[in-house]
Amino acid sequence: MDIGRELQALRKHLEKVERAARLSHAAIDNTAVQVKDGNGSLRGIIGVQADGTTAVNIVNGTAPPIPSTPTVAPALGGVAVGWDGTVADGSVLPMDWSRVEVHTSATTGFTPTPETLRATIETPQGGICYVPATSPTYACLLARNTSGTASNPTPVVGPYSPKPVAGEIGIGEITETMISDGAVTTPKLFANAVTTPKLAAGSVDATAIAADAITGKTITGGQINGAVITGGTVQTGTSGEHITLNELNQNKILLYNSSNVAVNELSARGLLVQGTNGAVLWLNPNATYPQLKLYNAANSNNALVQVSQSNPGATGDANLEMISGRFSGSGFSDMCWHTLAMNDSYAIERVRFNDATTIIGGRVLLGSSGGTFAFKNTADSTQDTSLVVEANLAHLDNGRLQVLPPASTSSALYVNPATGHTGNLLRLAINAVDKTTVDKDGNIATAGNATVSGNLTVTGIGQRVTKRRTSDLPRSNTATAAADPQITFTVDANSVYVIDGYLKYSGASDILIGWTVPTGTNGEWQGLGNGIVVISGTNTGGTQQDQSSTWGYALRTESTDIANTRTYGGIGTTPFGIQIRGLIRVGSTGGTFALAWSQGASSATATILYTDSHVRIEKVA
Repeated sequence: MDIGRELQALRKHLEKVERAARLSHAAIDNTAVQVKDGNGSLRGIIGVQADGTTAVNIVNGTAPPIPSTPTVAPALGGVAVGWDGTVADGSVLPMDWSRVEVHTSATTGFTPTPETLRATIETPQGGICYVPATSPTYACLLARNTSGTASNPTPVVGPYSPKPVAGEIGIGEITETMISDGAVTTPKLFANAVTTPKLAAGSVDATAIAADAITGKTITGGQINGAVITGGTVQTGTSGEHITLNELNQNKILLYNSSNVAVNELSARGLLVQGTNGAVLWLNPNATYPQLKLYNAANSNNALVQVSQSNPGATGDANLEMISGRFSGSGFSDMCWHTLAMNDSYAIERVRFNDATTIIGGRVLLGSSGGTFAFKNTADSTQDTSLVVEANLAHLDNGRLQVLPPASTSSALYVNPATGHTGNLLRLAINAVDKTTVDKDGNIATAGNATVSGNLTVTGIGQRVTKRRTSDLPRSNTATAAADPQITFTVDANSVYVIDGYLKYSGASDILIGWTVPTGTNGEWQGLGNGIVVISGTNTGGTQQDQSSTWGYALRTESTDIANTRTYGGIGTTPFGIQIRGLIRVGSTGGTFALAWSQGASSATATILYTDSHVRIEKVA
C-alpha cells in the first residue's frame, strides 16, 4: 500500500464529508453523545461507554437526598442498624440513587469517613445490617448516587449497647413434673442456664418437651442430632473468633476475628473476605455486572474486576473488565487504568474514573484486523500518536520514528522485500509529493540537493573511479607500451565511460601513451601535450626546437582512436604534462581498462611517469 497516496485520498474524502449535511439520520454509530448542564459540566453519556458497552450513563449527578434517621437496636455482640427505605424530606429516590451507607462509631457526633463505614444497604426497600460492637455505639446513614456523590449524613443516634448476657439456674432447681407445658419460655431461661450437668442423659425426650416449648435461648454442650433448626441464629460463640448463621434474621454466614470484628460474609448479596491487615475482597454477583472488588488495607481505595456484556441482558457475552485503584495524575485526582477484554477486541487505557471519556496517556488496542500502540490525550488531539499494525502493513500516524540501536554489526534499519517485489524500497514525500525514492534496483531519485560528508561509492551510472601513481615509475630500453600497474580499472560490459586525467613525465626519449581495453571496446581520446619535436617560443616572437622556454610550447590536439597510441615530446629532464580526455564504449565483454605507456624511442636514459599522475573514469551509461 502507498501510504502517502492513501492519506491524500482520505483527506479528500474527509473534505467531502465535512461539506455534507449534518445529522441526516437520527443514528449514533459506534460513539456516544455527551449531555452537559448549563455550566458545561458533563452530566450524562448516551451511547457507547468507555468499557465498550451501550447505555445511558448518568455521571457527576447532584448529591442524593438525606436518608431517614436510622433505627438501631441492641443485638448479641453488637447492634442492628436499619433503614426504612424513605428519605428525610419525603421525596422520591432519584433515578441515579445507588446505595445507603451504614456508619458507626464509639464517639458521639462523629463525622462519617471510610474508617466508620460498616455496611451498605443496596436496595431502595431498605434493610437491616448487623454491626459487631463491644461498647456503646452511635450510628448514622448517608446515601450515594451512581456517580459516587454522597448526601449529607443523617443525625447521629445512640448510644446503643450490645445485648447483655443473663445468669444461670442452679443445679437441682428444676426437677420433673415442676414445669408445666408452656411454662418455660425465652424470659424464663437465661443463656447457658440449662447445660449438660443440669439434665441427666435421656431425662428429656420427645414426649417430655412439647413442640416450640424452648424458644429464644441458647442450649450449650452436648449434641443435636438429626434435627432441623428453623429461624433464629446459630453461632459458635458470642465474642472473639466465631461464626454466626442467620444473625438478626439476615440469612448470612458471618465469621468474626479474635477482636470480635466481622471479617467474612457469605450471603445472597455475595462473599466478603477481610484479611488480617484489613484488605478486603468483595465478590458481588448481584451488581449489574458480577464483580470482584479488591480494597486496600485502609479500605480507602479499591480495584474492580467484573464480567460485562456488550449489550446488557444479551446472552453469550462474558467480557472481562478491570479498573485499577484511583491515583492522581495529569491534573486529576481520579485517574485509573481501564482494561477491557471483550468479544474479539482488547483495550488498555489510562482514563478518569469519574469520566471514562477523558483519556490521557498510553493506550493499547487489539482486534481481529490488527493492533494499535498509541498515546492519546482527549484534551489535546494534536498529541495523539498511533503505531498501527495491520495484515502486511504497519504505519505510524501523527508521530516521529527515532531509531537508537546499540553498538552492533547489524544494520540499524534493514529492508529486505520478498522475491518479486516491484515497488520502491524507500519513498520520502511531503504533501504526497515524492522528494526521494529508492527503487527495487537501488536507484535513487531525489528532488533536492545531495550532500555527502564521507566517501561516496557508486556501482552504477554516476560511478567515478580515480587511479593515480603513488610513486615515480621510470621505464628504459623499451618502446612497447605496457599497462601501468597503478592506473588500472575494471569496466562493466555494455557500459559507457568518460575519461579524464593528468600525466606528468620527463625524458629525452619522449613518452608513448595508449590504452589496454577489453575486446570489442570502441572510443576516442585526446591528449593535450608536446608534439614529438618540441617547439617552444622565444622572447622575440620566434620559435625554437627542443629547447626549454619560459614563453610556452606548441600543443598537440589530435583526436585518437582508443586502440591507437600517441607520442609526446620531451627535453632532457624537463617535466611536462599531458591533459587526457576521452570516452570508451565497452562491448559485450567487460574487463581491464588501463593506461599503457613506454618511451617514445628505446633508450638507456629512462622516461619517468611521476607521482600523482592520474586518470579518472565515470560511468555514464
